[in-house]
Amino acid sequence: MHEILVIVPKKMTGGKKVLNVVWFILACLMFLCATFITPIIFFAPAVAFAVLWYFQTFRMSTEWEYTYYDGDLRFARIRAKSRRKNLANIHMDDVLAIAPRGDRGIYKYENDRSVTYKNLTSGEADAKVYAVICKGDKGIFRYEIEPDEELLDAIMVKYPRIVTK
Repeated sequence: MHEILVIVPKKMTGGKKVLNVVWFILACLMFLCATFITPIIFFAPAVAFAVLWYFQTFRMSTEWEYTYYDGDLRFARIRAKSRRKNLANIHMDDVLAIAPRGDRGIYKYENDRSVTYKNLTSGEADAKVYAVICKGDKGIFRYEIEPDEELLDAIMVKYPRIVTK
């Protein structure tokens, strides 16, 4: 058996895109003012806006990683393509169901407030989102993910009763 890995980049919201443009324009204007008017007053804000733009653009990207290997399903968040944080490690014996969002089999878990919910999707409107319902030490958890067909097929080989396509 081989390891199945799916990486889903999180969509950048419209507000963050606008903020990127604003920080970039302000940094450029401040550098121009520092060059042609007064370097003492405008250089520090220019550097501050440039640093804000850099961190917002290049260091704040988020990706979700789903890994399946031999009955273990792992979720992780990757920030800035370098910092990785493990979010969950689920053994498939603890999984109650894996089904598309809105499916009748998981309807009771979607509307139950006592179920802990974690959204691990890209945020795209046309993405095929699945819910993973599992038992844990602190109750029932519901993770929303965007698996590909290879990941679902690999899970179905060993656990066909859990997955609904």
